[in-house]
This record gives sequence, structure tokens and C-alpha cells, in this order.
Amino acid sequence: MNVLLRVLAILAMAVALTMAIKYNTGYVVVVSPPYRAEFSLSLMIVILLAIFFLAYGLLRLGAHTLNLPAEVHAFKQERQREKARTTMRDGVEAFAAGHYAQAEKIAASAMEQGEEQEINALIAARCAHALGASDRRDAYLAQVDKTCADYPDAGMTP
Repeated sequence: MNVLLRVLAILAMAVALTMAIKYNTGYVVVVSPPYRAEFSLSLMIVILLAIFFLAYGLLRLGAHTLNLPAEVHAFKQERQREKARTTMRDGVEAFAAGHYAQAEKIAASAMEQGEEQEINALIAARCAHALGASDRRDAYLAQVDKTCADYPDAGMTP
């Protein structure tokens, strides 16, 4: 019903515009010595509207072109963040599955990508602890200025 009303409104505007143009007797004279041009008022309105929309379109295109480097930069950053999130998710899955060596590598990679430093450091440290590598465990925790004592429930005893 809403679409039908819109179509009827557009058709009514088209009829009104056609009638206004058909019965308009005005004209415009453009004089630039030694030339003189005479246009109907309807044609001049159409020309001015075309010039306006063309100028508007060109200005929008120019503004979009100027903003393009910022949009590309934002797109690349979002893609990098999504890749880091995927890496972190893979690390959590490997950790939950008990694949500690793989989870440690993935969590360390996610830390390098800058995703959730503390969580990835804890996962990598917990994996290193499970693998018996206390030096790597302490190194991961040191990257985020933490120690085993900061995570008493993680099951890592110094």
C-alpha cells in the first residue's frame, strides 16, 4: 500500500510538472555583447537544475576522493584487528583442546599483533607452565608486567 501511494504521488508530481511547463509562457534573455540568447523559462529551470546536480555530484566525488586515504587506512586497520581476533580465537581453541605447544605459539603471535595483550600473555604463560617451561612462562608474564602471584587461580606456582 505504501509503495502504491508513493507511485501515485510521483505520477501526480510528473503530471503537475508537465502542465506547469506546457502552459508557462515566460522566457529568459541572456545577453553578452555581441551575442543574445533567448530561452524558455522551463528550459532555463531544467538547465539550472542540471548544473546544480552536476556540481553537487562533482563536489561529493571530490570529497569522497579526498577521504579515500583515510577510509583505506581504517579498512586496513580493521582487517588487521580481525586477523588478530581470529588468531586469538584459534589460540583459545587450541588451549581448550589441550594442545599447549600450538596454543602457546598462537597466543604469542596474537600478542605480537597487539590483540588483548594480557589475555594472550596469560594463555601463553599457562601453556608454557603446562609444558614445564617456567622461563618462557615468566617471560610472557613479564611482557605485561605481571607475575605468577598476580594470577592465583591460574594454577601457576612459581
